[in-house]
Amino acid sequence: MVARQGSEYTRAMSKEEILRITSTLPYRTSCHLNWSGVEVHRYCVTHTHEVPLQEHSHAQLVVHIHHNDSPVRAEVYAAGKTFAAHFQNGCVSIEPPGVSVSVRFDDVRPVTNEATVIFVDPFVLAEIGRTKSGVGNLDILPQVNIRDSLIWEIASAMENALVSVPPVPAIYAESLAATLAAHILVNYTKPSSSHVRSATLNKAQLQRSIEFIHENLHRNLTLEEIAAVANMSKYHFAKSFRQAMGMAPHHYLVDLRVAKARKLLTLEKSMTLAEVANAVGYSDKSHFIAQFFKVVGTTPHRYRQQV
Repeated sequence: MVARQGSEYTRAMSKEEILRITSTLPYRTSCHLNWSGVEVHRYCVTHTHEVPLQEHSHAQLVVHIHHNDSPVRAEVYAAGKTFAAHFQNGCVSIEPPGVSVSVRFDDVRPVTNEATVIFVDPFVLAEIGRTKSGVGNLDILPQVNIRDSLIWEIASAMENALVSVPPVPAIYAESLAATLAAHILVNYTKPSSSHVRSATLNKAQLQRSIEFIHENLHRNLTLEEIAAVANMSKYHFAKSFRQAMGMAPHHYLVDLRVAKARKLLTLEKSMTLAEVANAVGYSDKSHFIAQFFKVVGTTPHRYRQQV
């Protein structure tokens, strides 16, 4: 899986790890699209009874949507509990962040499991968690083989977005991810059993993280790297940064990049748009133009003509 911070990507799940767990790569994916905070894979995986899916956990919220016409029997081990499942078309399973999961298929003959898998990054959960409803103090509960029409509809919309020509705007998929996260946090959670107060950014940590962002604005900068400077997890850093600065880290990063781009467009008339984009950390010129327009309300080309 790839989670994007600002305009950049960091492997949250390498190809090697995907192959270790599923023995195959997805045949359809959003990896090439400019979606922030969410990634969607479509898998068609053949399993055998003798070889269960290896135990694994993810830093992300993971939602599985099953598409099998005939039920596929399996035992799912999650959060210390065993769930009997008959995966088939319309069923949904939810893996909370950090929860260990493994699956053993009961059918003696090889079975094929067709599924859409949605990964939602922790900073999306942190954004939802900042609301006054207190969802930041809730633990997501594992769900196996449930029926949820809203999740199914969101997943269908994301699937359609994967093959849309021309591609749908990134904000469309990102809004679907936020709705999905909010729905799960409201409907599939319990009060947190942890009595440890959530980590918060102190002044020194905040200063270090901001300085790090400024110093590395020109390169691929990830949420993991920024959080590591503050010695915090991605989730707690994103939530604490939002509380301290009034905006999410990726929004802050985009604002800084656009501000620097405006200076370059004004002062460095000989630089091409591609060169300006690279100088502020965007390897994709079209994505730079889209982000610039979102913040400034005009394209970089028109902005340069006006100044």
